[in-house]
Amino acid sequence: MEEIISLLAHFQEELQVLTNDFQKMKNTIYNIYKENEKLKEENQNLKKLLFTKEEEEEPDQEGGMGYDNLTRLYREGFHVCHLNFGEGRESDCLFCMGLLDNNLDEVEEESSDK
Repeated sequence: MEEIISLLAHFQEELQVLTNDFQKMKNTIYNIYKENEKLKEENQNLKKLLFTKEEEEEPDQEGGMGYDNLTRLYREGFHVCHLNFGEGRESDCLFCMGLLDNNLDEVEEESSDK
């Protein structure tokens, strides 16, 4: 009889561990779901902002338009580098700043060639 009670107690402990693990998984999945929804919304907002801005731009400004869009996105707190493009930015990013500096040089060269 003691053996059965001991087995039941052990089974109850294992069941509690499984329940705790299951709860942790549920919480993790919920957090991933919320993050995914936030990223979808952020992506939609970026697309709206980008396409609205492009429609407002004049076609003859084509040389610097891409650079202007990247600069604007960077100022609004988003990465423009290829590593983290479109992700929110907490602080300055050396990759983004390098990309913007290179693009600025190219735009200035194109302007001086004309």
